[in-house]
Amino acid sequence: MYERLLLALDGSPPSEKAIPHAMALARAFKAELHVIRVVPLAVSASHADGGPVAALSTLTAEADEASAYLNSVAAQLSAEGLSVQTAVRSGDVADELLHQAAQMDADLIVMSTHGRSGVGRWVYGSVADRILRQAEIPVLLVRATE
Repeated sequence: MYERLLLALDGSPPSEKAIPHAMALARAFKAELHVIRVVPLAVSASHADGGPVAALSTLTAEADEASAYLNSVAAQLSAEGLSVQTAVRSGDVADELLHQAAQMDADLIVMSTHGRSGVGRWVYGSVADRILRQAEIPVLLVRATE
């Protein structure tokens, strides 16, 4: 049923709540697990006050940090006997996740919600909401809070 799973992480503890669910599905279906982290361009640019060169430097540093994080997660998943690939992208988080899912021909997107509602959801936008509305494949959303 599932051959390729896309696990979206952002490096936060709430996003990691999706890992056990992705592991269980990957193990049950002997599926490849593709773990992705998207570095938002808006966040990178807001941290760089020194113009375009500083923004690029900040983005590069964030991408390096994201890569190290994913390598750590991949090592843990591989130690569990899972087939794991990682990818770091930059841009709009929802757009990049949807693009990666299409590019790799994913069967399922697994991610957690951050539990925002009301004004918080309106101000920050909801990646999970956009993924649910725009994905052409099934999405498994894991609640980050109990």
